[in-house]
Formats: sequence, C-alpha cells, structure tokens
Amino acid sequence: MKRSYIVAVLLAAVIFISVLVIDSGHEPNPNSERTIEHEAPSGPGVVSDYIDSPTLTDHQVALNDLYVKIPYQKRDIVLTKRTTDKYIIVDITSQDTGELLYTYGESADHGKEKLVFREVTTKEGKVRLQMVVDIDFESGLIRKVLETKVVYDPKPEKVRSEMIGAGSRSGKFPAENVEVLASLYLNWRNESQELYEGYEIGVIKK
Repeated sequence: MKRSYIVAVLLAAVIFISVLVIDSGHEPNPNSERTIEHEAPSGPGVVSDYIDSPTLTDHQVALNDLYVKIPYQKRDIVLTKRTTDKYIIVDITSQDTGELLYTYGESADHGKEKLVFREVTTKEGKVRLQMVVDIDFESGLIRKVLETKVVYDPKPEKVRSEMIGAGSRSGKFPAENVEVLASLYLNWRNESQELYEGYEIGVIKK
C-alpha cells in the first residue's frame, strides 16, 4: 500500500512538472486590458435545470461554452446549475449521499476569452483554481491559456507554497483539451493543509 502511494505521488509530481513546462512556452498577460477581471462569485445565484449537450460524453459536464471532465458518470451524480450576473456555476453532488463533490464555474458572457474555475474546500474556507483561456469557436479549440490564478476565500494566514500551471493535453496549441494543476501548502494558525488539485476543460461543439 505504501509503495503504491509513493508511486502515485511521484507520478502526480511528474505530470505537474510537465504541465508547467508546457505552460512556460506561452505568455500569460495579467496586465492586458482584454483580460477578464478576477472576481468572487457573488451570492448563491438563480438555480435552474442543468441542460446537457448531446455532443458530450457521460464524463463531461457542460458549463457555458466549456465543459469539464469528471471521474463520475452522470447517472451517479446530481447536477445543479446556478447563474449569477457574471458566472454560470454547476454544483456536482453524489446521488447516493448528497455530498458535494465538485463546484465549477465559467464566465457567463460568450466572448472568446473565458474565465473558468474550480472551487476546492479547505480547512477554513475555499480556494478557486482559475484560468482564462482564448477560444476559437469556429474550430472548437482553445487557442491559448492567458492566465492562471489561485483565489482564496478567506486567505490563509500564510501561503507557504503556491504553484499553478496549465497546459495542452496534446502538448501543443490550439488544443482540444487543457488541464490546470495546482500544488498548495497553506497555514491557518496551528493548522496546515497541503492540496494537490486540478481539472480538465474543453470547448462544447456547436
């Protein structure tokens, strides 16, 4: 058991480093006027029925113009859609236990630059793993990753380590799928928490 755990950790580290290497060939532009402003989703939003796309598989969940890949089949989960002024958010809960498994969101506009995020629960609150991508709607591909960012709610007393990067799953751009991975080491008073999280997105074919 211990040996398999070590192998899994090493494999995860290799994947994380490879994504950062892929990402290093692109130019994030946090000061660009075209870049979407990072804001926290405000309020619970208006709840509506989740509508799936016929082009998605059983492991792909629609957000707005993008989808996310999940390890569960849709028949085993409950999908709840929430809409705010600026975001479309999907909560994914277990059908058996009602436990919240994932929360994903995407900017509500249909511009070519899209902000997408995943919320991760911490010991004292939440963190959002965000990225801004440039989409080519005609080809249904992601042209490039413009930004990656970690947003804390609330921010820990100390962030001892923060690494986040995104890259093409195929190793080149334009890409059908892009993955973001983050490694965080956080401190609250006398408690600490280490997180290794990520997710994969693609463009919904029209």
